[in-house]
Amino acid sequence: MSRTFLFGRSFDMKNIYKNFNEEELIIAYNELLDNSGKINSDMQEILNDKGYKEEFFAKANHKKAVVKEKGRVAFEISKMVDQNESLENVNEKITSDILGKDELSYFILEKYIAFEHNRENSKVDKETLYKSFVGLIVGTFAGILFLLLIILFLQAFVFFFLVPTYIVCYLVIKLITGKTRTNLAVFISTFLATVLSALLVFIIFRLSIVD
Repeated sequence: MSRTFLFGRSFDMKNIYKNFNEEELIIAYNELLDNSGKINSDMQEILNDKGYKEEFFAKANHKKAVVKEKGRVAFEISKMVDQNESLENVNEKITSDILGKDELSYFILEKYIAFEHNRENSKVDKETLYKSFVGLIVGTFAGILFLLLIILFLQAFVFFFLVPTYIVCYLVIKLITGKTRTNLAVFISTFLATVLSALLVFIIFRLSIVD
């Protein structure tokens, strides 16, 4: 009987497998094969106890083939999106001997939307640069206001305050640009807004102390 240790605790894998349904056992079975090339004695005993034989192994092999096929299809979709192919062209060019027609169409639609969104989100054009610049200015003011309020409330300043300040600046810039921090312009603008906010607040307090 094998035992798995996680965070210092021991887990009886046989008892865990015993509570799995067929789909969960198939996933665990394939993961064992992918990781070690064989299944352990606990898995073998559970499969024997449940009477899983040829049909189970056929389902497991099909599941693995589907996962591999989806990886191939996703890679092809990604390339076509980068080449500005339309969804109609992608649907026409990609075929599969493993995925059913409806399943393939749905998967193509799902991945096409995701890849197209990522491509648009990562694009740095004139509009993105302009909005990022505006976001930098507005985000800096928002960061300054946030820092001043939190410092006045707590009567202290620690570098940990820069983390929520970064979040405030990012949310403002994201709202203005409509893009996330994976976009280079948004990332740089957020970083600069955070630094400028901290620097200007520091200068304000230095001047107030001098006065």
